[in-house]
Amino acid sequence: MVNAAAVNVLAGLGKAGWTVPQAVAYEIAQEGIRQAIGYYSELIAAEEATGEPDAAAIAGWRAEQQAWAARGQQLTPVDTRAIKRVRADADDLLSVEVDDEDDDSDEDDSDEDDSDEDDDEDSDLEDSDDSDDDEDDEMDDEALERS
Repeated sequence: MVNAAAVNVLAGLGKAGWTVPQAVAYEIAQEGIRQAIGYYSELIAAEEATGEPDAAAIAGWRAEQQAWAARGQQLTPVDTRAIKRVRADADDLLSVEVDDEDDDSDEDDSDEDDSDEDDDEDSDLEDSDDSDDDEDDEMDDEALERS
């Protein structure tokens, strides 16, 4: 027979000192750190696959990986400033710039078709919004008449 009280290690931990939004932001920042480390792993692997790998570049990327790993170890859920910095730095590192100049004319045509459909949907939404406003006005009028 197992002593459940002795095995339940969570019972002694107590309540967390951070909120759910702080915990979520922390986890997102940690994911950004893991993505950054993976990004440098990809660069290292690609460089090592070349005929003559650049040892200095590989060493620099490994140093970046270590720096990101250290940031992850130092991060806490209550340090919102550090979390914001990590998220911004990871976003800057990992974001991809889109070059609109290379688009084919066919893609531009399809975008125009999509915008027409969006306009129809928007007008449907506007119509339904108007009816909601009318209903609200009627309810307000009824409430005033009762009082």
